[in-house]
Amino acid sequence: MTDEDRFENEILSMATAQPGWTVHVQVKAHKRETNERWVEEEDVFPVVGWAVVACRYRDGGVRNKVEPVFLTDAGSLEHESLRRWQYSDLEPQPGQPRITVSVKILAPPAE
Repeated sequence: MTDEDRFENEILSMATAQPGWTVHVQVKAHKRETNERWVEEEDVFPVVGWAVVACRYRDGGVRNKVEPVFLTDAGSLEHESLRRWQYSDLEPQPGQPRITVSVKILAPPAE
């Protein structure tokens, strides 16, 4: 299964998020040959909704997962799987770093 197939996920339903939720997104690189690791990009985006997404896994199975839908700096809506698909490179060419995306959901501050 290619990365493109793996991240070909479908939003099944969506609900609006309460104000104050955010996601901390990091695009991370790892060069296996030298074990170097670094963060290529890091952002915090507001969550505007929650989506039930049919996610594909390496084993070919599909499972439903709740993911945040967030508003990017470019003004587009993305969900976690879409962001991973756009930026990840799990099987890079020799000498190139492996690129992964982490998404951490941050709850609104307590009042």
